[in-house]
Amino acid sequence: MGGTAPALEVTDLTAGYGPVRALRQVSLTVPAGEIVTVLGANGAGKSTLLRAVSRTLRFHGGAVVSGTVRRDGRPLDGLPPDRVVAAGVSQVPEGRQVFARMTVEDNLRAGALGSRG
Repeated sequence: MGGTAPALEVTDLTAGYGPVRALRQVSLTVPAGEIVTVLGANGAGKSTLLRAVSRTLRFHGGAVVSGTVRRDGRPLDGLPPDRVVAAGVSQVPEGRQVFARMTVEDNLRAGALGSRG
């Protein structure tokens, strides 16, 4: 099987807060060059998914129980958040207006600056 590794690959991800499992065996693949939107009702696990992928879930009292996350074919499992950002994974929380006068695209580009060596 040839080709380019997916930009992001999540396999059988289970995560939650204490005894509550917010995500159960979630899998998704984002091909290189594609844009994906995660939609769902309040409490559906969208934020938990993004926090689990970006490795910041523990800062919100949660934990990844099982599963794998890969960026460009490289595992992110066990990496600290700064290394995950260096691998090209970051998020801009909604409504926080990190840099209020900047566009969403410019905010994302600013977040990516830390990933350049």
